[in-house]
Amino acid sequence: MPRLIYIHGYVEDPSIFDNLAPLLPTNSVLKLNLQDEFARWNPDDKTVNVSTLAQYLAKTHQIGPGDVVIGHSMGGWIAANLKAQTGCRAVLISSYTDVKKVITFTRNIGLVRLLVHWGIVQSKGFASYALKKYPFDESRALHKSLIGNMTNQPRRFVYQQLRVLLAPFPLPHAVPDLRIHTRPDNVLRFPDEPFHETPGDHFNLVFHPEAVAAPILKWLEITASQ
Repeated sequence: MPRLIYIHGYVEDPSIFDNLAPLLPTNSVLKLNLQDEFARWNPDDKTVNVSTLAQYLAKTHQIGPGDVVIGHSMGGWIAANLKAQTGCRAVLISSYTDVKKVITFTRNIGLVRLLVHWGIVQSKGFASYALKKYPFDESRALHKSLIGNMTNQPRRFVYQQLRVLLAPFPLPHAVPDLRIHTRPDNVLRFPDEPFHETPGDHFNLVFHPEAVAAPILKWLEITASQ
């Protein structure tokens, strides 16, 4: 059985996988905490993008073809880049391989840097706006806790995550092995490529873990027999 490596999304932490991970093989598991990874890496922020982060993670954790990287949201974006660089397999949950699928009011990294530097991204006003506009009752409490995470995270780490989400770089040339999505999602537009559809919203892995686990287990069984 391959090692399963979990990578969480923007302002999340590894606990986002707490409901899903017990439904998948547990003999060899690594859950990455990106805040800890960035603290150890301590890069020049101008060089940070999803590709340079994937390079760092691949080297630090010896990620290779025998591994399966399961990423949620931004974590799936990282997983796809790890596959392009290392040949590992990539499972994307509510994620993307096209930055244009991210629903955001700007992709201008210079403007993003200023908004973070001025404290606007982590301001009470921005948090209040995000909470008021959130459309899904099922995950409303979780979304509120993640907004709280964002306001409390170090400003530099918030900017580093936004660079991973949005900073331009050459697109990966590897096709993810599995895409799992919902159609109701206010964070991402669903992909043009085929995907397994589940109930719920962007946080389907938390509220519908069995539906998310099912295609992963089937895929793992098929790949093990090949």
